Amino acid sequence: MKDLSIDDAENILLDNDLPDIDDRNAENIQLDMDIACYVEGLEDVHFWKDVFDSFAPELNIVFYPYSRENHFKSGKQTILTEHNIKNAGASLILCVDSDLEYLLKNEPLFSHPYIFHTYTYSIENYKIFPQALARIVDKSSYPDASLRRFSFVNFIKDYSKVTYPLLRYILYFEKRKLEQMARKQDDVVSEPLISENELKSVFCIKSNEIVLADNANDVITGLKNRVSLMIDKIKKKYPYIDLSQIDSTLSELNVKEEETYWYLNGHIMYDCVAKIIMGKVISDYRKEKREWFNLQEKTEILKAKQNEYKNRIKNMDWKTLMNDGYMYCLISLKRCPPIQKIKQDVEQFV
Repeated sequence: MKDLSIDDAENILLDNDLPDIDDRNAENIQLDMDIACYVEGLEDVHFWKDVFDSFAPELNIVFYPYSRENHFKSGKQTILTEHNIKNAGASLILCVDSDLEYLLKNEPLFSHPYIFHTYTYSIENYKIFPQALARIVDKSSYPDASLRRFSFVNFIKDYSKVTYPLLRYILYFEKRKLEQMARKQDDVVSEPLISENELKSVFCIKSNEIVLADNANDVITGLKNRVSLMIDKIKKKYPYIDLSQIDSTLSELNVKEEETYWYLNGHIMYDCVAKIIMGKVISDYRKEKREWFNLQEKTEILKAKQNEYKNRIKNMDWKTLMNDGYMYCLISLKRCPPIQKIKQDVEQFV
């Protein structure tokens, strides 16, 4: 079988329309391909391609960064249409971010055999896998092994424990919204009752707050205060909220407090937390390295090593490395429970 590039696939899409599964099967035979896969956008193509290459390399899949029936519009809602869900099967699979739907056991995403989802809020949550961040820092700054190192594992664990109580309320409001949508109520809430701006005001951190010496403990303290204030605000406005059903579901799904970061808004966590911490850590480590070179006796060998270091980090774009950080989860499966669930889904599909 031959592999098709995205450009080839798009050209084929422009020349053809697939109204139902029979037509799609006919085209798949003609194109000598096994499976068509709709994903939410261009960036999602790389993630899901890497996932299927890792867990089912024998499958020949062409990934489309949009749904054809929606005139090449991208996004989750254009992928999970009634038409696509009905026609999903051995020749068509749908791959999307879970958002909060997995934690709410929302159908059809939760159990549909041909809908694959991230289990985490989004792909970005895999990119902030703490072991991945630590490896990227090593590649981008070559810190001195003798120095006390910033622990991404401990920071993310502390961050998760502090934000877990708020996640419960976020899920409650999302569940309420989804139930209203399912009943097609006229007063359906079109926006989350905790807005994205409010979440940013709680979750985001600032570079000048970060002190690496205490593993950014002040950041965690400030975060804890903001979470408490937000929960107090919610309780005051909605005094009769019952979280027992949410707690029961989280327990059933074995969601641990120290792993909350998998399920918080991935875009906020990636842009407003991980990138900020990474920028600070890498900048400080590079500064320490430069100071170390300046303190050493100047020799030809040292000068050569210093030039080698400068050239190495000059060509090392840590933000690009972060964008592919999910690959560390594919390598370290045992440390990434959500990716293990995707693996099980892929193997069951095969």
